[in-house]
Amino acid sequence: DSIPECWDHTLSRRQTLNDCATQAPLKFFFIYFLILFGLLIIAFLRKVYSILSLQVLLTTVTASFFLYFESIRTFVHESPALILVFALGSLGLILALTVNRHKHPLNLYLLFGFTLFEALTVAFVVTFYDVYIILQAFILTTAVFLGLTGYTLQSKRDFSKFGAGLFAVLWILCLSGILKLFFYSQTMELVLAAVGALLFCGFIIYDTHSLMHRLSPEEYVLAAISLYLDVINLFLHLLRFLEAVQKK
Repeated sequence: DSIPECWDHTLSRRQTLNDCATQAPLKFFFIYFLILFGLLIIAFLRKVYSILSLQVLLTTVTASFFLYFESIRTFVHESPALILVFALGSLGLILALTVNRHKHPLNLYLLFGFTLFEALTVAFVVTFYDVYIILQAFILTTAVFLGLTGYTLQSKRDFSKFGAGLFAVLWILCLSGILKLFFYSQTMELVLAAVGALLFCGFIIYDTHSLMHRLSPEEYVLAAISLYLDVINLFLHLLRFLEAVQKK
């Protein structure tokens, strides 16, 4: 005998309710996972950009200190070997930081030391430039960094594939910088400064994308260092570019 139509509807309804009861915990778990993952990303980004802001603030204050006091500028100009001390100090600390980046609070002490030496390096360099050019470079760097960061954070494109090309251009730029010591020209300085500025614009996009899609939350120190070096190098290349344009 066939099942009455009303019974058929009742069985179908029970089956639907059973399916919903089975799928509800899975949907709840999936939504909970997405919310938790989003909160972790937000906390990671907040930590990275908080560290970066403090690094830029320390660098800005140190550079302003060097520019404001005439006695410090005179001492710096009479002691060119200081740049080697600052550069070697930065190199040593970043190597130590790379090895110990997960050891808290040692990683924060090393991060502060590295940032201080980088700030001293930047402060040393800016004493040789006009204040007007420094302000121009600072404003341009800030605007470019904020613009590229906003673009990368909302973009759906995969920028990780540009990493090899960026590092190849970086090596070429380093070799060109060495050649410039022997074959200097104002045009070459202008071109290298422009290429360097564009290169570190690319690195800002690449490192911001890595921050969002490749690095784990434990790598906040590495992420902050990468972005900080991108900002500093962009600023220094813009300084060189603006100075070269002014001389042309």
